[in-house]
Amino acid sequence: MKIGLDVDSLTIKSGGIGRYAVNLINHVAKILLNEGQNEIFIFFHHSFDRDLIYKHSHLKFIDKYTHIKSNVLRKGIFLPFSMRRLKMDLFHGLDHIGIPFLYEDKRCKYVVTIHDLITRIYPSKFTKKHRLVQNTLLPHILRKAGRIIAVSNSTKNDIIKFYPEYAHKIKVIYEGVEPQFFPRSNQEIEKTLDKYNVDFRYILFLGTVEPRKNIIRVVDAFIQLKQEGNIEQKLVITGRKGWLYKDIIEKINKTPFSQDIIFTDFVDDEDLPFLYSGAEIFLYPSLYEGFGLPVLEAMSCGSPVITSNLSSLPEVAGDAAILVDPMNVEEIVQAMEKLLRDRELRKELKRKSLERAKFFSWEMAAKETLHLYEDIFG
Repeated sequence: MKIGLDVDSLTIKSGGIGRYAVNLINHVAKILLNEGQNEIFIFFHHSFDRDLIYKHSHLKFIDKYTHIKSNVLRKGIFLPFSMRRLKMDLFHGLDHIGIPFLYEDKRCKYVVTIHDLITRIYPSKFTKKHRLVQNTLLPHILRKAGRIIAVSNSTKNDIIKFYPEYAHKIKVIYEGVEPQFFPRSNQEIEKTLDKYNVDFRYILFLGTVEPRKNIIRVVDAFIQLKQEGNIEQKLVITGRKGWLYKDIIEKINKTPFSQDIIFTDFVDDEDLPFLYSGAEIFLYPSLYEGFGLPVLEAMSCGSPVITSNLSSLPEVAGDAAILVDPMNVEEIVQAMEKLLRDRELRKELKRKSLERAKFFSWEMAAKETLHLYEDIFG
């Protein structure tokens, strides 16, 4: 079988969707090592880094049309030419607009992974152009797809809410956690923290600096805790700058505790386990997540987690985290205060987190995806 995989989401500084792409491809290729009749074709774009994908004999990288920067033009018009020439049996788009939405090939089957419907849930958090592209193309893609992978039941329910006619196509396949995410020693942690000039006790927030990540309320809660609790911990915010980040930075600079709020910008993947392991709290009260990979990664490193009681986050965290209303600053403050003052609770959450994380596996995600490929031809 000839399988095409789209990796537009995968760059050297990928977020959660990019992590999904690289891990799924690597594990699918590993499973297929002994099945020589299968070939995997990687369709990528101009900023793709091939070194992110392990080298397998099954993989073939298709570099035609990679110079076209517009995803809409490349997928809508040019990508189908390569697919027709290669005679694809199945094409899997690894993110929302991952399949050629203007191309009909009755012989080729289509699968698309939907990570979230954030542009429908929180449209005001995105530019008009972004909303237009996502919301216009998605119905065409869902119609064309033979199967739809949702990364959580929360995402599945959102798809059904807005596009109920495609409910019968949806299969929930959870993401996994990479093996480097495990608790690290104090010596290892200190060595990595030195790289980012972090030589203090800290609460960690990870995510793109943009409104939907709820950073303003995170900062408000931290400042209130500093004012009321006389705590020595600082807030470390890790993530690249996103849409409207300047408004967030400006607000922080006006606060009386701005010197206690540290931005590291993007952190290399290999450093994340050490930052998670060194945090006294991992704070992630996001307004909406399709899956919430940072929560799973933090739990795998034994970090006590406070996260949102909305969208997919309770589904991932189970009983291994403190769940809060992300709109309620006072509730976030109380959760942080409780964790910082209760050593036994931190220990209990660490134990539960490590057990909960075992439930999620990239190997299992790859196996379930391959079963879905087989099922689409059945």
